[in-house]
Amino acid sequence: MQQRTEPSPAAVLIAVAVLALVLTVAFGPLGFVIGLALFALMFVGTKKGSVEPIVPTRTRSRIRRLSTAGRVAIVGEAHHQDAITEVARNNSAFALDPAVPSLGSLDVGIPATAVLVPEPAGRHDEHAVRVDLLRGDGSAVTAGYLRTDHAYTYYPLLLQLAERGEVGSCPARIMGQRYLGVHLHLGDARLLLLDHEALGTAPTLPAEKQIGITDEEAHQYVLHRVVNGRTPVHVIAELRDCRIAKGTHTGEHTLEVLLEGERIGQLSHTTGLRYYEMVQRWRARTGRALCEAIIVNEGTRGLHAKLLLPR
Repeated sequence: MQQRTEPSPAAVLIAVAVLALVLTVAFGPLGFVIGLALFALMFVGTKKGSVEPIVPTRTRSRIRRLSTAGRVAIVGEAHHQDAITEVARNNSAFALDPAVPSLGSLDVGIPATAVLVPEPAGRHDEHAVRVDLLRGDGSAVTAGYLRTDHAYTYYPLLLQLAERGEVGSCPARIMGQRYLGVHLHLGDARLLLLDHEALGTAPTLPAEKQIGITDEEAHQYVLHRVVNGRTPVHVIAELRDCRIAKGTHTGEHTLEVLLEGERIGQLSHTTGLRYYEMVQRWRARTGRALCEAIIVNEGTRGLHAKLLLPR
C-alpha cells in the first residue's frame, strides 16, 4: 500500500495562485476577486494548520569542557519536552545495554552533551543560566535552566567565558520515560575549569571519588612541569595498562597514570584490581581511558595527583 502524503503549504499556495490567474483570464475582474479570496483563505488555513517547530540555535562559541566532578539537576524541562525527546531519540544508540556491566552512574539514562549559556539579567532572574543540549549537527536546543541558587554560583565564571567567546560544556543524562528530566555531570564552581585540555573533548570516566596513586616521587619533574608553579591544578590524565615492576605483586596487572603522554605513577595493586576491568570497558567504548585529576602540593612530600574516578 502506498503511503499518502500531504501537499506542502507552498505547493497549495502555488496551485491557488494559478487558479486565480485562470479565473481572471476567464471571467475578468470578478474572477480576479474570487481567486484573491481563495488565495487569502488558503493562506490563513496553512498558517493555522502548521505546527510550531523546534528551532535550534547553532553554538558558534568555542566549546570549553568543564569539570564533571558533581551532579546537578536542572529545572524547567516541562516546557521543552519536544526538544529533549528529539535529542534522546537521536542518542538512543548509546542507551544502556543491560548486557554491559555498569560503569557507574553514567550508565543510567541516555547520554547527551550540554552547554551552559548565561542570559542577560532581567529575563527570569538576575543570574539566569540556560541549559542547551547539542544535536548531532552542532546546533543546540534548550532543555531548561539551572536552579536559581546554582545559577548564582556558576553565572560569573560562565559570563567570563562568554566574554572570551567560549561556552562551557559538560556531559548530561536524559532521565525518565513519559516525562524527561535532565541531570548534568558538572563540577563545583571553585574547580570548574580544567587547567590542562591537551587531550581534547574525549569523554572522561565519571568523576566521583578521589583516588591516590603510587610511585610519584620518581616523576616529580613531570608534575612540576605541568603545574608550572601553581597548585592545585585540575587536569586530564590517561590510564594505561602496565605490570607491577617490584614488590610482592611483581608482574601482575595494574594501571599506570600519564600526563601529557608521560608517566607520573600507577595505581596500587588493590586499586588496580578494582578498576582494571572497568577501564577496559571504558576504553572499548570511547577509544581512550581518560579521567580528571587534581595535582596538589603536599609540602615536604612533594607534588601528588588525586585521580577522580567512579565509586
